[in-house]
Amino acid sequence: MTITVYVGDGSESLSLEAKKHDKNAYHVHKKNYKEFLSHSDENDITVYTALADLPKITESDCALSSILRKASNVVYAPPSKWINDHSEFNVSSERHLTEYIIMLIKSECNDVSGLDLEKYNKRYIGLKDERNTESKTLWVAGCSISHGVGVKNHERYGAIVSDKLQIPLVSLTEGASSIEWASDQILRSDIRKGDIVIWGLTSEYRSTLWSMEKNRSIPDAYGKNTVDDTKLYKGVILVHQVINFCNKVGANLIIMPLICSEELKMHFSNINEFLQFPLPNAMLDIGSDGMHPGKKQHNAWADICVDIIGMRES
Repeated sequence: MTITVYVGDGSESLSLEAKKHDKNAYHVHKKNYKEFLSHSDENDITVYTALADLPKITESDCALSSILRKASNVVYAPPSKWINDHSEFNVSSERHLTEYIIMLIKSECNDVSGLDLEKYNKRYIGLKDERNTESKTLWVAGCSISHGVGVKNHERYGAIVSDKLQIPLVSLTEGASSIEWASDQILRSDIRKGDIVIWGLTSEYRSTLWSMEKNRSIPDAYGKNTVDDTKLYKGVILVHQVINFCNKVGANLIIMPLICSEELKMHFSNINEFLQFPLPNAMLDIGSDGMHPGKKQHNAWADICVDIIGMRES
């Protein structure tokens, strides 16, 4: 006997999907689910159900889990819009709880179709660039300045350092990005012993937003002049996390405070990895966009980094 269970939100679309598969498909709900669970007929059957159609979950019983465990095949047939969910970010929602229960059933090797776990597995964790060699690598992280807005790609300080040291470059950079975005990119990258990490530090008053429509993080440059002790605190903590990570793996870290506040800089007065420029915010030239540093400034930063790397590795 084959038991096929269709799961959704209890709307008419669910019954229609089930009856496309089997015109005799029937609804399992509060009043008949125990009868279904005790069903021992040898004929193939198809049923459909939803969390809202079943008794509330208790510490010892979840009717939906029991129904799905009895199934030979589970078909997840979600509606285009869940009728009982009003927000993507509910602490607990019928959709997310349904998908979680189906995920657990899937992990027990039941035949499950229609459940897209990739949207969860990869939604927030994309990396801007990745290591592509086993050899020593240069990693550059930061905002639009490090990304090279206003100069050509080969004129970016990261590209210049890479060329002078003759090692491959991985760019973890994004215009208008925040400290939290860059630190996350660094901490989850495949940085190894002997690698070089240059972090062009941006303002601690930037935040990173998330767009569900575009399914990616959105840099947010607003509020960069706002006095906010919490943002300063987070900036300090995140920089220390990166310092600790690079020390643990044995990577050579250089942090250049490009547009962060003087207050944040003073929190790192005793940290060797953190550069303190003698002339804060002074630019040798301006790039083609009329706002960002030009190639002279990128060359100057590259020379500083190459000199420091040379002294550390000698």
